[in-house]
Amino acid sequence: MSLILRPLTEADRDRVVEISSRIWDDDWIPDAYAEWIGDARSGESIAAVLDGRVIGFARRTWIHPGHAWFEGIRSDPQCRGHGVGRALTDHLIAGARRDGAERIHLSTYVDNEASIHIIEDRGFERVASFCHLEGAPSPAETVDRDEDIVSVDEAETACFVGQSAFLRLAHGRFPRGWRFFPFDVAPLAAIARLETRLGLHRDGEVAALACVRQPAGGVGPVTLNIADGAPDDVRRLMREIHRRYAGRRIETMVPKAGDQEAVLLPILREFGYTTWDDYAAAVFVYELALG
Repeated sequence: MSLILRPLTEADRDRVVEISSRIWDDDWIPDAYAEWIGDARSGESIAAVLDGRVIGFARRTWIHPGHAWFEGIRSDPQCRGHGVGRALTDHLIAGARRDGAERIHLSTYVDNEASIHIIEDRGFERVASFCHLEGAPSPAETVDRDEDIVSVDEAETACFVGQSAFLRLAHGRFPRGWRFFPFDVAPLAAIARLETRLGLHRDGEVAALACVRQPAGGVGPVTLNIADGAPDDVRRLMREIHRRYAGRRIETMVPKAGDQEAVLLPILREFGYTTWDDYAAAVFVYELALG
């Protein structure tokens, strides 16, 4: 029988979890599955089926009007050779084009060589590189509250981020977990719903900034979206974040391009954050412009 593509359903959940566990030890897709199948208006979640059995899946959604996002493209490692990745990718591209996308965005990991080959063959271009890091500050490491650190409003946050060295090194792509927003397209959308926006002011302006977002329901790791400024200021901001989120796992994406790295990266090394690839850029952002 030939490969069939159809919408994912609730009945596919166990099979999706099974496939995910064969690829990643702690894949995020099982936790997001309800969202994947809960709102067809936000895009489409697709299963690749062979002989009545799901052997792959993927999702297309939107990060902004006209800007489609592809995520979670997975195929069962035990069912290679059926062109699942190519079929899913081509289906999602066709759907994005049909629904009026001007540009498609996605991110992938350096080890996903097959996926990288497929998307580059379809014309996707790599536009930014990041290092993924994780840390878990313990309560014993926390310090007293830094009284100079204050909350920053959305307008100040957007202004600082737009002019930051962090964003320049990220080639304008603002990290929201594994999604990366083209900041110049919609600055306020990129920073929306970041619950914690902390800054240090000098001469009436934000001199250093850090933003953190908690997962829905408060379960799971928190995301450090950005921390930038002078090194000593960033250290102060990180100590305050550790005070506020003591005992919680913190994940972050830090831009790195060749031998250029954000101020945040060596500071996180000082604080004991770990990475999968010896602090190398291993998360790549790709985009495809649709004519």
